Amino acid sequence: MIYLDYAASGLVRDEIAGCYAEYCRDYSLNPHGGTMQSEACHRKIQEAERRLLQCLGIRDGEAHVVWTSGGTEALNLAIRGSFDEQGGIFVDGAAHPAMLRPAEACGHCHVMAVDGEGRIQLPDNGLMKSSLVCVCHANNESGAVQDLLSIRRQMDAAGGGHLLVDAAQSFGKLSIPWRSAGIDLLAVSSRKIGGPSSVGALVIRNGISLKPLILGGGQQGGLRSGTVDTVGVMMFADAAEMACAEQDVMMDKIRHLNQMLWDGLKPFEKYGFVRLSPNDGSPYIASFAFRGYEGAVLKRILAQDEEIVIGTGSACSAESGELSHVFRGMGFDDATVRGALRVSFGHGSQEGDVVAFLAGLKRTLENY
Repeated sequence: MIYLDYAASGLVRDEIAGCYAEYCRDYSLNPHGGTMQSEACHRKIQEAERRLLQCLGIRDGEAHVVWTSGGTEALNLAIRGSFDEQGGIFVDGAAHPAMLRPAEACGHCHVMAVDGEGRIQLPDNGLMKSSLVCVCHANNESGAVQDLLSIRRQMDAAGGGHLLVDAAQSFGKLSIPWRSAGIDLLAVSSRKIGGPSSVGALVIRNGISLKPLILGGGQQGGLRSGTVDTVGVMMFADAAEMACAEQDVMMDKIRHLNQMLWDGLKPFEKYGFVRLSPNDGSPYIASFAFRGYEGAVLKRILAQDEEIVIGTGSACSAESGELSHVFRGMGFDDATVRGALRVSFGHGSQEGDVVAFLAGLKRTLENY
């Protein structure tokens, strides 16, 4: 199988999978149990928090972590847990539904449009004072990367507010300016960097108060009741350290694969090829379309006949059949958006994957 859908879910790293049995043997007890054995698990969770914060360049005492089931829960906790009716919410109009939907459900929500390059357009007024501004750092469909420093400057000029960043597609891949952009809340996901599925984290700047969404035993300072998965958290921290340690080397590799892909797609203009990703977007994500074709059908044929796995946009909305709000927001017409495909790279991607994909795509289009 050729796997080129890392934006949906990165394949678990071999090193991570290999340590699972050992971790389970030693750290499967309830970390909140109050026994000596439970305390060992509790210490591992605290250690994982320090390791994750260190990967982000966050100093001791500057922020803390709430472990979640993934990026979706982290974003819901950040948005619904911090919503203040006296303020308001400004949300990236091209954001993942995990950010858009909870923001819209809170009310007092202003959806910010994006331009043809996927950059959000902040309102030029003082409405953002005391508001929560929600931004997707690297877009999961287009790969567009937001200038978080510029956004913070505009927020401060408009009266301040808290900045929430969805870093699911950028953590371990791109530099995240936690301190210089004054990020207040940061959502990250384990599965995107080769860690276990269903583990995520919300990084919260100290001094910011949130209301819990899940009530029960009062774990994690009362912010997220439920027993923390010690093994999953440890494996997430392992994956985070691996991804961040190799970030610069991987960027060179992925840029090469990205350019190789775009160069290889040039002869496909006869099939109605349209580039969707901006030129300055994340090289980990490359989206394009074939006008007159159905991207979902092409994706299924590639998987079935060629054993090549790619995406059509957001994996979380693929089953709904809805056209991408991201590409519509960037100004692409429906005929183009219907033909959208997404190739996304990760730690296991190789040149041979790109070669195989281009050959399989050619056969698929010819026989469509």
